[in-house]
Amino acid sequence: MYRGHHETLCSPGYSLYDAYQDLRKAGAREEYLFLVKLGTKTPLLSAISVDVHDRFRGCEDQTLPGEDGAPLVLCAISDGIAVGLPSEPAWDQDRLTVRFLEMLSDGAISETSEAIDSLSRFAHAQSILERHGARFRAAKGPSDLWQNRNQAFPHLHFGPGVEADLRRAATHLGTIIGKLADLDRSAAEWHNVGGPVPPWKTKVTPESETVRTTPKLWNARGFQTRQGAHEIFEWHARYGAGGRIHLRFQPSTCEIEVGYIGPHLPLS
Repeated sequence: MYRGHHETLCSPGYSLYDAYQDLRKAGAREEYLFLVKLGTKTPLLSAISVDVHDRFRGCEDQTLPGEDGAPLVLCAISDGIAVGLPSEPAWDQDRLTVRFLEMLSDGAISETSEAIDSLSRFAHAQSILERHGARFRAAKGPSDLWQNRNQAFPHLHFGPGVEADLRRAATHLGTIIGKLADLDRSAAEWHNVGGPVPPWKTKVTPESETVRTTPKLWNARGFQTRQGAHEIFEWHARYGAGGRIHLRFQPSTCEIEVGYIGPHLPLS
């Protein structure tokens, strides 16, 4: 969106401007006008929330150099859909993995990755619609999701505090459902393949050494388990602009339990 149509190459020697003109010459006037309007330059950070804006400013893409990767990072942290052209095999798929560096609130730099939806062919739209539809069909609201958690995520366990967490994070429910679905798939495959660590379908990381060695910070990661005990849920997945899903897992039973869903826990 920050380049002119004539600067955006669909293939070597053939720009987006050329494609638009060929469409117009072929008599597809309405389609031509729609795409030209859609491609009008718009600031990348236009009409986004303050929290997403602030998080974006602390991120640096590692997938593509310079400004080329910025839209992908924005999609990764805002649950957006990347719209592009299948100019290379890497773009010709309905799901992309975006790698980026993120500055945390304590100044530390974290390297992470997120899977995002990618639309570069008509066929990709159906897959994306099915994924998004499944997420939103799974729950009408936080209470509905909690009541149907065993059906929605049959391979996950939840501590009792998660019910209140879901109510507080209601505005991010769709994104949370998608992330929990990835964790549920991780748990399901773990039962089949075994091993000391689940085969994660999304980025899941442990806490930093600073958190582990600072009692106040370490204890802040403690939550009630479904059996009523108080345990540390050190591992976490990300969602949205700074949200975290804290979990623990047991290799002997291949079980994953979620203990907390909400804003980033304190780092200082």
